[in-house]
Amino acid sequence: MLCVVGANRLATAAIVTGIERRNSYNSPPLISGPLQEGSPGFVDRVYEYRMVPDNLIGAEYIMVANDDKSLSNYELDVTLSRNATLYLMLDNRMGHGPLPEDTGQFLDPDLNAAGMQWVLALGFVDTQEHIIVYEKGATGIFRWSSVYALNVSAGTVTLFQQCDVTDQQFRNMYGVTVVPEASTVLLLLFGTVLAGRRLKA
Repeated sequence: MLCVVGANRLATAAIVTGIERRNSYNSPPLISGPLQEGSPGFVDRVYEYRMVPDNLIGAEYIMVANDDKSLSNYELDVTLSRNATLYLMLDNRMGHGPLPEDTGQFLDPDLNAAGMQWVLALGFVDTQEHIIVYEKGATGIFRWSSVYALNVSAGTVTLFQQCDVTDQQFRNMYGVTVVPEASTVLLLLFGTVLAGRRLKA
């Protein structure tokens, strides 16, 4: 497991080579990482990620603006240097109407009700894993999110609006993280080992 985590950190160092957000004047998103327990989640909040799934530890991720959650024409281009799995972390309260006090622990996002059919149309699938957004400095509530995954090729992927039509206020904006495919991790690790041997020689 330690080798896998280390390899993820090595391979994700430059996996996201560019991001472009459109139709927003809020704080610009940032490429960040490695993702770990207590990592900041947003550029405009002090919220933190908690209970990070093991396969996402060490991954590169994008700190988005939480205020972008209500924009109906939001778009985010994510450009990747290699094949990878792209993850969306979706607030479990999506599609369930106003739930200001609910943690979302016992809910699943209803993407059709929320108006986020594009997530399923792109091919994202529910991994049945969860991550928590700790609303530090605000409500102090631990909000649960579901992790959705999509295998993508090197190039640019466009993500779209959250803008839950059942409620836009009592939500957190979706998060984005990226993990390279296993073959890429092994190739980079092998190359690093060879480079080390050459230096010793």
